[in-house]
Amino acid sequence: MKKTIKISIITLLSLITVIIITITVLFTFFTNDIVSIMLEPNFITLTPVTEEFDSIAPNNTNMEMPDSIRRNLEDYDYLVSFVEENYAPFSAIMEKGYEQEYKAMRKQLRQQVIQGEVGIEKAAIDYTLWFFSQFDRHISIQTEAFWAIVHTLFPQDIEIVDYAPKTVSCKVDSCTWLIRVPSCYSNYREWTINAFQQFVESGCENLIIDVRGNGGGSVEVWNNYFTALYDHSGNPCISWFRNTPENWKSREEYVEKNPSNPNAETIQAFIKKCRKSKKKFVLWGIWRGDTGLQPMVNIHRAAVLIDWNTASAAESIVRFVKYNSDRAKVYGIGNTFGADQTGDVGYRNLPNSKIRFQYPTVVTSDFYDNDFSGTPGIAPDIIIPLPYPKTLTDNIDEWVLWVAEDLKR
Repeated sequence: MKKTIKISIITLLSLITVIIITITVLFTFFTNDIVSIMLEPNFITLTPVTEEFDSIAPNNTNMEMPDSIRRNLEDYDYLVSFVEENYAPFSAIMEKGYEQEYKAMRKQLRQQVIQGEVGIEKAAIDYTLWFFSQFDRHISIQTEAFWAIVHTLFPQDIEIVDYAPKTVSCKVDSCTWLIRVPSCYSNYREWTINAFQQFVESGCENLIIDVRGNGGGSVEVWNNYFTALYDHSGNPCISWFRNTPENWKSREEYVEKNPSNPNAETIQAFIKKCRKSKKKFVLWGIWRGDTGLQPMVNIHRAAVLIDWNTASAAESIVRFVKYNSDRAKVYGIGNTFGADQTGDVGYRNLPNSKIRFQYPTVVTSDFYDNDFSGTPGIAPDIIIPLPYPKTLTDNIDEWVLWVAEDLKR
């Protein structure tokens, strides 16, 4: 009897063990992606450029130096220190093996400033372009000279007579509706929601979402569109906020300038949370690749129309349809701008020259997954076999007509 009970207990324990192992394996299988990206990113601290330069060669900054060069050097050191401490993707870039190249670049530029070979604007532009051209197009110097160099480095051999995208919500033909969204800033949010409702009421089964020239703003303008275009779950993605006093200040300044923004209270609560945290990065948000809602059945096919100025929050709808929609495809002749893996930008002025620069306070797991070996931005699924239209305002142009016909096939 005792032997029978013992065997029964052993059998029961074995069964329980098998069940636990099975549940653990299944849980690990289904949550592995989320767990892996939930880990807080490392933050790399480099030796400050001033200390590193001093350790290599005597620094003449304490000797006689023209005030103009001294001010330029102060500005340059401020920019470098600020970026290394506050720029959200900085550590990820260093982790990818670019540390030595970066340190050589920052040292060379500093020497050129000290020797008077370059002014602060040129030094700031060259420093920022190192990041902009290879990794992240959310960082920039807000001067005409910076963008002139960008257009030289990344030319668009396209002749456009009138390029000023404006809002459009109208029928293209009996079964296709066009919504052109020129910006994702908050003042376009209500219009974008209303335009979608107009499409729903139109009875059209095909939808064209035109984000050419849309430089970004808030992702929330797309909430209805995400739900409508969703077909299946996609890659999970997590975003982290670089937790520094300067970045708190940046978000607080945003709320002060946009008090009517529906997310103002959420942002304020988040900053309070960050102030209490000792972590280098604080979880900003998680996208598990599933809207949790049923897709909109009355959309037969959809297109997202892009160009090289489709950036940031505008790229979010592009990436969404790539990962989560079979009915929607991306149309264009080249990649988007390439500013969708960082976000929530802040602005600062250099102390002496007052040159303004922009940088992101948030970085996503997509950035960590990117090997940066290809062309920045998101490529179209379907190449439009037409030259870029010479006019893009509130008109229905050649691209829209071609895409409308393609959606019927």
